[in-house]
Amino acid sequence: MTKRRSRSSPLSRRRGLAQLAGDRSGIFTASDARALGVTSSSLAYHSRTGAIERLAHGVYRVADFPTSRDERLIAAAAALGEDAVVSHESALKLYGVSDVAPARLHFTVPRARRYLTIPTKDVGLHTTTRPFGPGDVVQHEGFRATSLTRSIVDSARAHTGPEQIVMAVREGLRRGLVTRAELESAAETAPLRVRRLIADAQTA
Repeated sequence: MTKRRSRSSPLSRRRGLAQLAGDRSGIFTASDARALGVTSSSLAYHSRTGAIERLAHGVYRVADFPTSRDERLIAAAAALGEDAVVSHESALKLYGVSDVAPARLHFTVPRARRYLTIPTKDVGLHTTTRPFGPGDVVQHEGFRATSLTRSIVDSARAHTGPEQIVMAVREGLRRGLVTRAELESAAETAPLRVRRLIADAQTA
């Protein structure tokens, strides 16, 4: 007698997707799902039933998972890949040390990936030829972001308003989130205007 192959139920597939996305606020990619044996047709089925939501090309969210204030960052990071790091004003905002309100989601990737497809119009891509150094990157829930020190210097390089940089430096020092030595080291290779701005912010 031929054995019938067992097939997982829609409920079990939903549970599998929820487990997969558990550390990213319910967000996962199509490639994540394929790695667990979830087919494109299964993703399409779950989309039709409302069990998952399509956020961008190849990026989904488990519908009944609690939302996160950083959902847009998590989704963009998932779409861009593991070596994409939240940076500049988007990272600066995470630390709550200034009043920056970035209009775009800023990410930094290696220069070799400069032709990466932007997942949504609100993503701004920066590139770097130098690997991030020790302490330059901090792990957050569902994505990585530059440290406060690196975020201040990168934002200053990118011409964020000087008043925002000054505020971030002073508040970061006041809260013990950065040190003068860290700021000096991070700004060492920055343009003179950036070094002066960060130095002046520490003297007031």
